[in-house]
Amino acid sequence: HAEAPPCYPDRKTPTEDVQIARCLKAVAGIEPEDTSDGKGAERFHPFAPGHMITLKQPEPGKGPRDWFYDYTKEFPAADGARGCAKDSVSFHYLRKPAMVRHVHALLYDCKGKG
Repeated sequence: HAEAPPCYPDRKTPTEDVQIARCLKAVAGIEPEDTSDGKGAERFHPFAPGHMITLKQPEPGKGPRDWFYDYTKEFPAADGARGCAKDSVSFHYLRKPAMVRHVHALLYDCKGKG
């Protein structure tokens, strides 16, 4: 299926997630789905954890538009830590192996209430 024209396996793009979604839709009929938890917190994150917990949507008409909030209009994201599900699956921009291990420990090894 990777050779199907809508998949473009050799395309170099910073929007690989969008390209994968287009390919899945074209080849297998799979539509995007809301993957947030019951409280509306996201499980898949486009930024590192530190950025996600400090993220805040700009007030309408004030400041520049933010691509992230434009991109998530269909499934709106909550601000800051409220937007990160306790059972988060992935974060982007974890460049150092130590950071990957640290996030793994926080998500899967810490036993907290709630």
